Amino acid sequence: MTMKRSVSVLLSLAVAGSMTACSGGANSGAADAGKGSADAKNKKITITWFSGTWENPVPGPDSEAVKAINEKFNVDFKPQYVPWDTYDEKLSVTMASGDIPDVIGMELVDANYMKWAKQGAFLPLNDYLDKYNSFKPVPSNVWDMLKVNGKVYAVPYFFNAKGGKKPVIRKDWLDKLGLPMPTNYEELKKVAIAFAKQDPDGNGKDDTIGLGLAKNIYYSPTFSPYYGAWYEKDKNGQYIPDIGEGSKEVVKFLADLYKEGAIKKDWAVTNYNDVFKAFNAGKVGIWYEEPGGNLINYKTLAENAPNAVLAPLPAFKAPDGTQGIRSLAGYYKMYLLSAKLKNDPEKVQRILEIMDYFREFTPADQRNAKNEKYDWLNGKEGKGYKMEDGVPIPIKENRSNVAPSAYINTEGWAPNDQDLEVFIKGSKSPLEKQFNESVVSYLKTSKIYLSPVMAVQSPLYNTKWTELSQFLNDEKTKMIVGQRPFSDWDKMVDEFMAKGGKEVIDEVNKLIKDNNAKVGWQ
Repeated sequence: MTMKRSVSVLLSLAVAGSMTACSGGANSGAADAGKGSADAKNKKITITWFSGTWENPVPGPDSEAVKAINEKFNVDFKPQYVPWDTYDEKLSVTMASGDIPDVIGMELVDANYMKWAKQGAFLPLNDYLDKYNSFKPVPSNVWDMLKVNGKVYAVPYFFNAKGGKKPVIRKDWLDKLGLPMPTNYEELKKVAIAFAKQDPDGNGKDDTIGLGLAKNIYYSPTFSPYYGAWYEKDKNGQYIPDIGEGSKEVVKFLADLYKEGAIKKDWAVTNYNDVFKAFNAGKVGIWYEEPGGNLINYKTLAENAPNAVLAPLPAFKAPDGTQGIRSLAGYYKMYLLSAKLKNDPEKVQRILEIMDYFREFTPADQRNAKNEKYDWLNGKEGKGYKMEDGVPIPIKENRSNVAPSAYINTEGWAPNDQDLEVFIKGSKSPLEKQFNESVVSYLKTSKIYLSPVMAVQSPLYNTKWTELSQFLNDEKTKMIVGQRPFSDWDKMVDEFMAKGGKEVIDEVNKLIKDNNAKVGWQ
């Protein structure tokens, strides 16, 4: 699964489950340019807006929410939304037509973003970055990710760089078997084998799985950036993908588990959702989840394993002494303005004012009807959301019609990882709260590593990596299940290089140097 897809899935779950990124507060608005003149405010402006959505039903062009946006900002808001899973195709058709809406939504920087920006389709935004309050907390490395030839073309929306799936272990199984939390792959191997063979659930049956794994080596147990892609360097000092010594150790570890029966024999043809089902059934000892995620069904797990205790499996210390987690991009979803607005500064200002209004982060304890802005953004309590145990829950059938935040992104930058606290407050069961508290505590103290391929945009990487990555997954899978000797590792690397891997590595590293990209530990 690509990073883009996994983040997309997470965001769809987060919006449905806890409205984790809704704006609010009393001090929103632009600091300087956001004020505007009274004359400009009195002029009604038409704004066309085209973007993807995870909302279901899809927000329509005529709704209570659209009317609310029109009234608040004195605009004629003309939105068009398409489900994200079919949006890319529709966006390509729209861009090819030449009739580009005022605002375009995209999920992440990709080859199309680079191409269209270079073609002059979008308005450079560098001059506006310090003029709006909600733009100021965006880290410089995120702005750098959005640059094309030094120009920023997009307004990004917050997604915690520490987010995404993290390894989870059944702490109650460790305790029952008298095992310590593993700190390296040798210790983890002993734990996984014990989980598979020593009846940790106490039912007297040989029916437990030590470590969950699905086809395409998903999720790969790379418990430190060193053991994954784009951390190690080759003899020429260039960053390399997952073909180094750390990745080799992970594959050897999995091959050993396969021989010992600590992972399922049919893992290579198993869908990852089936591993979640087995985990929820109380049969998997080590798997993955994130705070706020709901692929682990805590209610079902608690019914099947009443004594279950979940804990994050801390990152291993690498041979170079580093320890931490791999960073995500730090944003998900962005808006771009059409280049045709170059000569319409009043419309540009109005659009950015609207974005700025929607982007302020709201702490968990202020997400209720007492916060008038939060209440307005989410369609009013009782219509767009309801409160359950102090937590706002979207009313899904109404939200797309009444909530302005169903139309315009509200994921503002959260200070000091405050967004993670929302997941604790939104927990719906004791087990979920126990896990969220433990993983949030872990993440808050974790160092993060920014991968080179996050920091630069390589055309070769964007076009070739899917095929190259699949080749590596296929060959590593053969090694894990014994269909290709592990001694073929160097030969596999040579094959990878010959298929275009060398060109990708060279281009990524050249871009890092040329752009003075800030990669590594943050």
